[in-house]
Amino acid sequence: MCGIVGIFNYKTKQPIDRYRLKGASDLLIHRGPDGEGFYYDDNNGIGLANRRLSIIDLVTGDQPISNEDESIWIVYNGELYNYLELREYLIKKGHVFKTKSDTEVIVHAYEEFGIDCVKKFNGIFAFAIWDKNSQTLYLARDHFGVKPLYYLYDKERFIFASEIKAILRLVEEKQGINKEGLFQCLILRYTLAPETLFKSIKKLGPSEILHFNSEFGISIKNYWEKNLIIDYDKSESYWKDKLAYLYENAIKRQMISDVPIGLSLSGGVDSATILSIMSRYSNGNVKTFSVGFEGGKYEDNELDKAEYLSRLFGAEFYSALISESDYIDFFDKYLWYLEEPVGNESAIAYYFVAKLAQGTVKVLLNGQGADEPFGGYDRYIGAYHADTKPWLTENLIKITSVIRPLKYRKYQILKLNEYASTTDLHEKVLNAASLLTLNLRNKIINKETINNTYYNLKEKTRVIINNITSKIGTEKLFFYDLFSSLPENLLLCEDKLAMAAGIEARVPFLDVELVETTLSIPAQYKIGLFSGKKIHKKVAEKFVDKKIAHQRKIGFNNPVEKWLRNRLGNELEDLINSHDSITRNYLNIKYINKMVSDHKASKFNHEKFLFLLLSIEKWNKLFLLR
Repeated sequence: MCGIVGIFNYKTKQPIDRYRLKGASDLLIHRGPDGEGFYYDDNNGIGLANRRLSIIDLVTGDQPISNEDESIWIVYNGELYNYLELREYLIKKGHVFKTKSDTEVIVHAYEEFGIDCVKKFNGIFAFAIWDKNSQTLYLARDHFGVKPLYYLYDKERFIFASEIKAILRLVEEKQGINKEGLFQCLILRYTLAPETLFKSIKKLGPSEILHFNSEFGISIKNYWEKNLIIDYDKSESYWKDKLAYLYENAIKRQMISDVPIGLSLSGGVDSATILSIMSRYSNGNVKTFSVGFEGGKYEDNELDKAEYLSRLFGAEFYSALISESDYIDFFDKYLWYLEEPVGNESAIAYYFVAKLAQGTVKVLLNGQGADEPFGGYDRYIGAYHADTKPWLTENLIKITSVIRPLKYRKYQILKLNEYASTTDLHEKVLNAASLLTLNLRNKIINKETINNTYYNLKEKTRVIINNITSKIGTEKLFFYDLFSSLPENLLLCEDKLAMAAGIEARVPFLDVELVETTLSIPAQYKIGLFSGKKIHKKVAEKFVDKKIAHQRKIGFNNPVEKWLRNRLGNELEDLINSHDSITRNYLNIKYINKMVSDHKASKFNHEKFLFLLLSIEKWNKLFLLR
């Protein structure tokens, strides 16, 4: 696991400034504290750099790595879980290896299959290949976007990196704000590739390949067709047996490592299932790591459950409590590592878990990626009933709208009403995915701006969900979230905050073979009357106690709602009312001040939007105004 950065002076062919590339590489040292490497092609104006976190082949796996005649060079961030099978196949085809690393497998796979070699990979990766023969630079990102990859393209150069800060180190021009990215972020709580909040910096999307050369410029294609069909003919028992086999395979596959590995344990069914399977295949006791938040409700702290699970499976348990001061004091550093403000109040916990593991293990498996394909969020339950029982949904909306206290429950009902009120599938999915209701969007953001951004997002939604054939909107929504909010929010936070502590995060529930199966399962097997992940929990019963499999989902919950009434809320008010704030320059500051006031007075829970706005304003101050 590594950090990569490179620059191609394609117009001038001027040799790369070694000092500047070294400076950009140094900004990624947290991603690769174990070593660094460089490659320069001065005749073509190419420079590649790598910061290495040694996981596989600790002795000979340094990067950049080339083929035998040094015509192909790679810098790579990730892990290929099927690299041993691929290596064996390539050796039989006559390829000669000088290392035992998965990085070199990619080089020889490229020689054998061309850039379409990515279709054969099962893993998490972002890499760049320089092919001297064709004078082409290739970038590629894994199927689900676990590993990030950014780029900047102008009239003279092409720059790429694992993190935006490395690109900023290589450009002289001050970056402005990308308005399209900003309004996407306000609507969705994240931005969709290729947008970021930086005007000139783009990101490669999940399962995308970028080709670049000086003659033809830039082109991007999706290497995973994702033309998936829901299979309504097979029984629940068939799916349960197949999933149980795939769970075990995926977790066992992702335990491959030449360094100690552990588990980020939340206490829920996902990480409990992983722990059970890890304990079967681990040579010693599994090491588990978990954090909780001070000041929250007792039932929102899963440390006791995590400790119980650890004892149950003979694991070594490590834990810590995060205080309000810990959380707030780390906020600026959190955004420095994250670089893209998102609406994810619990994201900071990923860093503290990784920090807790630092020095004990180098790799942490976690349960991320089970909620989206299996229907693990409350909005999926409402959407499914709206799709299949519209009469029930209509009555539920009427009844719940008059129940007190309104607050957050009313907000959920308003969102459900927006989902149920249209027959346009693309609009349904986008309404469900949006952070704000239509009414709030129109009060916060200029209506014309909203309409333009919403139209663009609807088109992006169409492109994503048309890849899956299904009968109902809920099944489209699972698919949309898997390729939007998961990579652009949850996985982004998980990767960058784990790497901030020099820890590699792995996600077994996003094994390619497993997800292809999961997405083929009808929603009727995933959504119950009052809960989601129905079949997932039934499969989990094969590995953990039934009570554990069906317990209420909590995750890394925190008291941010309360903190926004005090110190965090005060800081937000100061930021939005400053003369150079994004709120003052782009949004309805009068109405947003009212939202802050209402939240502080406990009149309405605006936690999610206010946290997002706080993140955006602090990001603005950290990256654009300094």
